[in-house]
Amino acid sequence: MESVFIYIVKVSSLMLMFYFAYFFLLRKETFFNSNRWFLLSGLIISVILPLLSFTKVIWIDAAPSLQNFQSNLPQVTEKESEFSWDQILLGLYGLGFLVFIIKLAIDFYSLNSIIKGKKIQQQADFKFIDINENIAPFSYFEYIVYNSSLYTASELENIIEHEKVHSDQNHTVDVLISRIFSIIFWFNPIVWLYKKAITQNLEFIADSEAAKKLLDKKANQYT
Repeated sequence: MESVFIYIVKVSSLMLMFYFAYFFLLRKETFFNSNRWFLLSGLIISVILPLLSFTKVIWIDAAPSLQNFQSNLPQVTEKESEFSWDQILLGLYGLGFLVFIIKLAIDFYSLNSIIKGKKIQQQADFKFIDINENIAPFSYFEYIVYNSSLYTASELENIIEHEKVHSDQNHTVDVLISRIFSIIFWFNPIVWLYKKAITQNLEFIADSEAAKKLLDKKANQYT
């Protein structure tokens, strides 16, 4: 259990380092795509680097008299305590993990309910779904979902271009990765700030790329 705690501390420290580097050095820069890969790399490195270890073996000849002395020492057995903090902490972690896993399953079920059975309009690599529900537009891999009755033609054009960028650049993968990390390390407040940073940066990317294809940039900003 102690080794797991040390690993968690190392992972959290690395996440904190990458997050602070982004927040103080990169957040206000316009290299959004570079920031995207920096943030994702930070998560991957944070969980892999603490697992790497370099061992140097040094052989030392023990004195025979010392070995004989140790062999004659009485063996002391430790009695396990009935009250274990390790089990309590493990139980609390498992409970939180289960709650967030259930929430993820509910979200996927809700998403599937929105998409399933709807009329799909295929255009190039995109699948457009015009729904009746009063929800914000979103993209999910190649699916772009929106309610056209809630927006003007100009607003809808801006929204679709924005969501096309999300879909074309597979931003759903980034969101899922950050979501998985927030489930595994749900007890760490840094992972939630990290998740928010990833989501915000993806929005910056979509806004920036969509603005290049739209004539009325001011209308796009308002939308």
